[in-house]
Amino acid sequence: MGSTVGERRIGDPNPRIIRIKRKRWLIAALIFLVVAVPGVFYFSGAYDSWNDGRSLSNACRGSIESSQLKQLLGVDSLTAKDASADDHPNFDSGTLHRCIVSSKANGNYLDVSLDWNGNPDGGLGELRDGSFGRDFGPVSPIGHGWRGVVTGAEDRGAAVVVMSCSNKGRDRSLLVTLDGTFSAASSAQKTRLGFTAVHTAERAAKAWGCKTDPGRGQVNVIPGNNSMKPELPGVAKGTCQGIRVSGIGSHADGNAPIEDCFIQAKDGRGTQYIMSAYYYPFDKAYGRYNIRSGEGGDETYYAAAECRNGHRARYVIGSWSNYRGRDIDGSETFSGDAVRGKKQALKEFATRSAKRHGCTDLKLP
Repeated sequence: MGSTVGERRIGDPNPRIIRIKRKRWLIAALIFLVVAVPGVFYFSGAYDSWNDGRSLSNACRGSIESSQLKQLLGVDSLTAKDASADDHPNFDSGTLHRCIVSSKANGNYLDVSLDWNGNPDGGLGELRDGSFGRDFGPVSPIGHGWRGVVTGAEDRGAAVVVMSCSNKGRDRSLLVTLDGTFSAASSAQKTRLGFTAVHTAERAAKAWGCKTDPGRGQVNVIPGNNSMKPELPGVAKGTCQGIRVSGIGSHADGNAPIEDCFIQAKDGRGTQYIMSAYYYPFDKAYGRYNIRSGEGGDETYYAAAECRNGHRARYVIGSWSNYRGRDIDGSETFSGDAVRGKKQALKEFATRSAKRHGCTDLKLP
């Protein structure tokens, strides 16, 4: 009897045809993977999310601290791009580098500008454009060893951080400015802005070869605008301490490159005078953005002090242009002798500020 091993009986499937069908199914599956899966990845939004994350990682040489950006700008999707100083022509910041984080969903954006200390005007202009153009209140220090301040309102926020570079020659510093349109009036938002600013500055220092001694990882819980209330004469703390008129100040910090005290009018019409302290490198830029002259014959008074490494500090008191009260010359707020009152307020403010910053040889008006 002959062997039947390997013989195909009538009705059995042809192995060759089975192999061909299997190959066809495999090819079809591969085509599906090559064509359909990327389409699903793209149209599901996963591609946009990946691309947005890549843009945030690449902009400003990877300097942007993005962990709190979505909460800061109030959106779930953000993109970033490198830009030029001409993209933000209002001020002169961003001469070293600039990048912009933005949202198509609500139009909010965050502008990140980098400058060497030879160009302090730009960063100060970004900071002061809002806080002196509208009543944001005094700048607040970021704290914990960081040389930076924050300001904000319901529709705008700004922060400036100074990073000293020990390997770039004498007095070389990197200035990092964050400015944009988003809600920045609350304590939570100001604190997020401060956190984003200092850690972006820390990364930018590494990216641009600036060897520096940064502050600690955390930042101050920065007070919101609603909690910054006028304090009674003689009992104020912080930057308005010792002032004999009502004022709105902030926490006193010897690392803050800018300090403010907003003197309140006795007629109840809000801020009437602003006192500010400017430390390196902003001592060279204070004159451009500090005070917008008010009405009447009110004079602005200045003081100066000598600080470490041959730097100087500038102190100033002047009327605020947004004041619209009846006390044109300050005689009501300063109880009759406005000139003497302003000079005395500046003396108290400058003396305490200079001591915090280790500055001496204070010259008063």
